Amino acid sequence: MSNEEKQSMQEQDDDLQAGMDTFFAEPSPEQEKQKTAGGMSKTVKGLIAGVTALVLLGGGLTAALLLRNQKTDPPSGSDDSGNVGTTDADALIPLNTSLVDDLTQVDVKGVDTFTVYRISEETETESAVYSIKGLEDIPVSNNLLSTLANNASDLSAYQLVEENAADLAKYGLADPDAKITMHYADGAKFSMAIGMESPLDNIYTYALVEDDVYLVKSSLMSNYRKELNFFVSSTVLEEPAEGDYPIVKSVRIQREDLDYDIYLEYENDENEESAGGAVAAHVMREPVFAYLTPDKSVDVTNGMFGLSASEVVAIHPTDAQLADAGIMEPFCTVTMKCSGGKSYSLYFGNTYTKESTGLECYYAYFDGVDLLYGISVDNAVWATMEPGDITSANILNTYVWDIATLDVSANGKSISFKGEGDKDEYEVTKDGKACDTERFRQFYRFMLYIYGEELYLEGEKPDREADAYIHVTTQDGEENVKVEFYKLDNLNLMVAINGQPTYKTRSSCLDAIAQNIDIFDTNEEFTTTWR
Repeated sequence: MSNEEKQSMQEQDDDLQAGMDTFFAEPSPEQEKQKTAGGMSKTVKGLIAGVTALVLLGGGLTAALLLRNQKTDPPSGSDDSGNVGTTDADALIPLNTSLVDDLTQVDVKGVDTFTVYRISEETETESAVYSIKGLEDIPVSNNLLSTLANNASDLSAYQLVEENAADLAKYGLADPDAKITMHYADGAKFSMAIGMESPLDNIYTYALVEDDVYLVKSSLMSNYRKELNFFVSSTVLEEPAEGDYPIVKSVRIQREDLDYDIYLEYENDENEESAGGAVAAHVMREPVFAYLTPDKSVDVTNGMFGLSASEVVAIHPTDAQLADAGIMEPFCTVTMKCSGGKSYSLYFGNTYTKESTGLECYYAYFDGVDLLYGISVDNAVWATMEPGDITSANILNTYVWDIATLDVSANGKSISFKGEGDKDEYEVTKDGKACDTERFRQFYRFMLYIYGEELYLEGEKPDREADAYIHVTTQDGEENVKVEFYKLDNLNLMVAINGQPTYKTRSSCLDAIAQNIDIFDTNEEFTTTWR
């Protein structure tokens, strides 16, 4: 751009422009000429006289604030990106007229030095894809990288501050925050240095193009100031599309603070109607058998998909960095196995506090991605959860019309049922005799009300006969569940499912079972609560 063109654009701003960022620059020859020719308005003359008086009184800051209040507004046709809108287009100064479609590479030298390059061009259905040289094995945020390509392409300035600037330090350009060079397919280049934000209005930043200082939108320049880690994807494992979502077959959690593993497994016979739909498709196998509550367990079983880190601590971390973070001997190891034979491992090390936010995080490492992450304690559910946090209180999980046999005994009293048929044609017998199916349904509904009040993790079941039991099999042969009750003391029962101690509940439950066996052949309502 010629000096004449620049000067013509400069004259489009009104005389109050002298009270903006040029307050820090030498007046141009044209401005001196206007002053001697009486070109200033009375308002501006009075303003400068007032500023002079304030400066003489040591009120330099006040003067700057006064000037700030008198600055002109951005052109009404400029949009949030700082580029030309539909009106007042001539008020903006074109700096780089090349388009992002022609961009091939961006060199950034700021907090870190790196090069962004385009892997594939934009299509009708897909955005352009970018990568970082030397980090091809690292997942990056394409959205963030695209800002480095877009923000300085087809770029315009709001104001020319100073031509052929000699003193760059006052604009933060002697040691700029960042230098960028844009490379285009036709061989063209565009280079720019980014300085400090304007002290009069921080929505603008000083930029050096060739030897001239301009004001450009700060929002467009901010990402060029970022460190390299900022552009690395914080998503630990991408969440698959809905149609491609795998089945999580199992999750094993190994923790230094627990003397047992937590092992969750997918159950193929998921039935939405069983136990009122209150249990998940996964069950706990270790440390005890238990059903899981869907809303409480989903973050543990499926939470690795879409897991987001609070920050990327290190790219290609060294063994020393991993050791310092506690990853070499992790506090918590999570292994998730999915359908299709895929397996994923996530390791949590030491905790630390993120300086910028005060957020407490775990150092974490995901097998196969050479990054050291910081994951917030809230998101690191595997490192903090307890078995009882995700388990359902349900003891039985069989839908009533699926039952083939049901045997119940308590306090020396027992009852036995056999059933067959689907819901519409279900028939049941009690102790070998015909039985009202609705009465049977109500009795079994009471069984579903029996729940575990807490997990039992204290040892083996007693070596004696159970004080009560419920034994259920299903018509399809898939389920054969025996629930045994053992008195621990006058107040508590231990509940074992298929021989494995699982829950504790109140011993008064035994009386309720015995009473309901007694009244089955009456019209009395079954007891569904006990104390």
